[in-house]
Amino acid sequence: MTSSFHISRRGVLGGLSALAFAGPAPTFAADWTSGPITLGLVTPLSEPGDARSGQAIRQTAELWVKTVNAAGGIAKRPVELAVYDDAGKVEVGAQGVERAITEKHASAILGMWSSSVVLAQMGIAKRYNVPLMTFYSWSDDVTAKNYPQVFRIGPYNSKIAEQTAAFVKARGYRKVVMLAEDTAYGLGFAKAFEAAIRQVPDVQAETVQFQAQTQDLTPVMSKVAASAPDAVIVQTVFAATNLSIKQGREVGLTADIVAGWDWPLLPDFWPTVGEAGEGVIYPTFNDPSLKMTETGKAFVAAYTAAYGAAPAIFQSYLWDNFNAVRAAIEKAGTADPAVLVATLPSVTFEGTIGPIAFKEEKGTVSFNQWDRFAMFFKQLPKSGDGDAQAKLLFASGL
Repeated sequence: MTSSFHISRRGVLGGLSALAFAGPAPTFAADWTSGPITLGLVTPLSEPGDARSGQAIRQTAELWVKTVNAAGGIAKRPVELAVYDDAGKVEVGAQGVERAITEKHASAILGMWSSSVVLAQMGIAKRYNVPLMTFYSWSDDVTAKNYPQVFRIGPYNSKIAEQTAAFVKARGYRKVVMLAEDTAYGLGFAKAFEAAIRQVPDVQAETVQFQAQTQDLTPVMSKVAASAPDAVIVQTVFAATNLSIKQGREVGLTADIVAGWDWPLLPDFWPTVGEAGEGVIYPTFNDPSLKMTETGKAFVAAYTAAYGAAPAIFQSYLWDNFNAVRAAIEKAGTADPAVLVATLPSVTFEGTIGPIAFKEEKGTVSFNQWDRFAMFFKQLPKSGDGDAQAKLLFASGL
C-alpha cells in the first residue's frame, strides 16, 4: 500500500522542476541489443520510507532476476538490477530514477511504492522516455496523467473505492468515517471514496485527516467516536494502523473498524492491539477463491522456497510487471527504452492471477492500466486469528 514522507503535490512539482524538466534529456550510446540488460529498482529500503515493504520488493526482484538468468536470460542476455533506496522521500526517489537511467542505462524502472514519490518520478521517466512500471501505487494520477512511459499492473484508488462503496452498501452502514493519513495514498483514496459513496443512497460519509506518522491518535479517535459512526475505514500504513484500533476502543468507539488492507495479518498486530482487534475487518486482494495461474503458482513456490514464507499479493503484481518488461524486450528484439515504451501497450502474457493486457482509454485512469484485480473483505473474530481463520464477508470484482 502506498504511503510516504508527506509533501504536497504542489511541493513535489515545484521542488523538482529543475530536475525533471530542465531541457531535453541527453541521449546515450548504449548497446541495447547485446550484453547485459539492466533494470532499475527504486524502492524504500530505509526510514522514513516503508522499509518493510521495500525489503519484500527487493526480494521479489532479486528472485525474478535469478529465475530469469537461470533459464538463459532474456533473448539469451543476462539481466542485472540497479538498486536505489528512495527512503520514502520524493526528492530521493526522483534522483534514484535519474541515476538508474543516466548511470546504469536502465531499460526500465520498477519497484516504486509510494504514490507521492511516484508522482515525482514520472516526470523523470517522461523526460528520458524510459518505461516506469508501477504495481502498488494507488493514486489515480499515476495513469490518469496519460504519460506514455508510465504503466501499472496493480490496483488504483477509484476502482478500489467503488468496490469499498459496494461493501458499505452490502453491510447496511449509514454513517461512515474515512480516517485518512495526509499523504497521496490516504487523501487520494479518501477523495475517490467520497465520489464513489455519493452513488450509494442514504449513506453519510466524512473524511477525518491526521498526520501520517503520528504517535498518538487519542484526540482524533475521541472526535471520531463522538460522531457515532457505523464504520470507520482507516487508510494509513504507519504507526497509526494499530493506534487507530487500540486508542479508538479505549475512547469508546463501538463502530466496525475496517483496517487499511492486510496489516492486521502482520506479526505486530495482536501483540499491539490485544482484544481491541477482535472483530476488525480488513480488505485484501487475495483469497483462496482467487485462483493462481501456473505462472502464479510457480512464483509462490519459488518465493516460499527462497525465503521461507509465501509472498503477499502485491509481490505477485510486481512479478507481473517484471514479466511485462520481459515480454516487451522479447517482442521488440531490443532493450532500448524508447522502443519498449512503444511496445509495452501491445504485450499480452499470462500473469500470476490471469491474463495481462493494458487498457488504452485515453483521457482516463485506464491508460496503460491492467484492470482485473478482485477485492475481499474479511473479519478476524478473535485474538490471534490470521487469514486462515478470517471470515469472508464480501467479495467484489471476481
